[in-house]
Formats: sequence, structure tokens, C-alpha cells
Amino acid sequence: MILLRVVGIGSNALFFLYGTYGDIVPIMVLHGCLLPLNLLRLHQAVSLKRRIHEIAHADFDAKSLLPFMTEQKFAKNDFVCKMGDDVHDIYYLARGRAKIVELGINIESGSLVGEIAMFSPRRQRTKTIKCTEDSVFLSISEDKALQLFADNPEFGVYVTKMIVARLLENQSSPSAQCA
Repeated sequence: MILLRVVGIGSNALFFLYGTYGDIVPIMVLHGCLLPLNLLRLHQAVSLKRRIHEIAHADFDAKSLLPFMTEQKFAKNDFVCKMGDDVHDIYYLARGRAKIVELGINIESGSLVGEIAMFSPRRQRTKTIKCTEDSVFLSISEDKALQLFADNPEFGVYVTKMIVARLLENQSSPSAQCA
């Protein structure tokens, strides 16, 4: 798109000069109006490309989601969610510890979990999360999460990168290789 804008700007400049030297007012007016428009759109395209690059290489702090979340307390051995449950929320472990039962992976405070299921085809939990001690989870509803995903490109890229990292981690875990 950037290359096309540059070609369009060159074309506008040449046609404007042609209209000026040929005393053809409609061509001068047309390309005199299109030239600044193409310059503006080129600037926007370059800025967007730069912003996407910055977002793709930036870290997202999940703590920025906390104002949108509600607190839920769980006792030791409580299930936060079970494999096959319908998806309603994404969870952030604020305090305590939990475990992804099927993979034997411990979840520490500050971890975001449950995001993969929200984007799965059947929209069901893909794993079971069980508290290994009294814990406080913060949850964000599916509607709020999807709105943030659409409104905040940093959150969208963060969730995508996190899902890919988690899938790769799950794929390389010993229990996943036994299946």
C-alpha cells in the first residue's frame, strides 16, 4: 500500500505540472486536491506500519486489565474451571497458587489463564484448573475481553502471543507427549 501511495503522489505531481504547463485547469484542480490526500494517507500508512511493529515487539502488562476484572475467591482444592465447561471468563491469579491438572503445570500469581478456550471452536474449556492453596482470581467476562481485544491492539497482540506460547509450551510438556 505504501508503494502505491508513493506512485500515486508521483502521478499527482506530474499531472499537476502537466495541467499547469498545458493550462488545463480541471487536471490542476483534480491532482492539486489528490496530492495532499495521498500525502496524508501515506503518512497514515507509514505510522500504522510503525505502530504495528512496536506493538508486535512490546510487552503487555496484564495488570492493566485489573480495573475491568471482578474478584473471585477459591479455597484449596476448589476447581476454577473444568475441561469441557462453557467459557464465560478469562482469569488472572492475583494471590495463591493453582495447577493445570492435565498438564501438571503450576500457575503462579500474576498469570492470566483461560484465554485459549475463548477462541476455541467449541468455546469450551480445554483444561482443568484446580487451586493448590487458597487463592484469589480476578475474572474478566467474555464480552469485556472481546471488546478490549477489538479496542486495544496491544491486548489483542498480547493474547495472541500468549496463546501461541502456551500452546507451544503445552505441546512440549511431558504429559502432552504421552497422549
